[in-house]
Amino acid sequence: HQFINSSIHQFINSSTIYTQVGKWQYHNTYKNQNKGLFDWSRFNEGQHWIGSTPASEVSQDQAIEFLRARPKNKPFALTVAFYPPKPVGESREPGMQFKPNNETKKLYENVTIADVPYNMSEAFHALPKFLQAQKTYGHRRWYERYRTPEHYQESMRNYYALITQVDLACKNIVDELKDQKLENETMIIFTTDNGMQHGAHGLAGKWYPHQESIRVPLIVYDPRIPDEKRGTVDESFTLNIDLAETILGAAGIVPPSTMQGRDISDLYLINDGGKKRALEKNPWREEFFYEFPSIEERNIPSSTALVRKEWKYINWPNQHDYDQIFHLKSDPLELNDMREDPDTTDVLNEMKQRHAELKNDIMKDEANLC
Repeated sequence: HQFINSSIHQFINSSTIYTQVGKWQYHNTYKNQNKGLFDWSRFNEGQHWIGSTPASEVSQDQAIEFLRARPKNKPFALTVAFYPPKPVGESREPGMQFKPNNETKKLYENVTIADVPYNMSEAFHALPKFLQAQKTYGHRRWYERYRTPEHYQESMRNYYALITQVDLACKNIVDELKDQKLENETMIIFTTDNGMQHGAHGLAGKWYPHQESIRVPLIVYDPRIPDEKRGTVDESFTLNIDLAETILGAAGIVPPSTMQGRDISDLYLINDGGKKRALEKNPWREEFFYEFPSIEERNIPSSTALVRKEWKYINWPNQHDYDQIFHLKSDPLELNDMREDPDTTDVLNEMKQRHAELKNDIMKDEANLC
């Protein structure tokens, strides 16, 4: 309930219709279908197919159903959380944890998906020993999905086919907005919650501080974006904690002080005098603190990290405080841990200290929420 009471829905104006379609993983938080949170909702959990219909298509149809049935005199906030392409089940057969429809699967049937550009065995054995343990979920799921070239190719082809289904669903939802002539007054954010490793470092899953796990796509369509910024790529560090403040900002709502992110529109509303002054006074972040507190330490070790454009420091707090440091500029695939390199000592010590400061700040914030 603490999470629910501090989430974005509590701060959206009561005149706004708040809607959720698709994935919802707080299974037992609320017993009723509406989960006690939403004015309108439909939930599809844990599958690539709902009966004989692809899950992405079901979520698409439900989103369009809402857009057509909504009260036309009220603003709305719609979240469409697609379950695909997240894998389903524990099959060890090639590609069988990813189940696209035949139409999108055919698009990739003659395609060879590029593998990681390094020796997988060497990369795996360069990991800390506790990540190489057979019992860890990351290694077990790599074995299920990617252990042979056939497993890798079938899994990735099916994965891309599922993503294509999500792409098509997004297109159809946007087309509905255009049909209703809402595209010039609707912010659209496309993003995902995590990467999945896809065999990188001999691992699979979403629980690691490697780039393949923590970097995700983010596309923002905002009718307020000035022409010179449209279609451009901004390399600034944006985080999932920024999304709530960005949405509230677009709705003209001041976010609560407990939120830790920042309105992303500060980066693109460059012609807004207030925004411009805010960015000059408080430049955008150059680093961020990453945290994954595991509830299954033996299978998924907890980790934290301090991430910058040039360096990444990683700490495994329950593995004897094991440290790693990578020079991302020269080693973007994080294959060469420089923790024993004497030339890195000063950087390592500085980042360890900064990491500890940020961790303490976050723990204080969490204590204040309780």
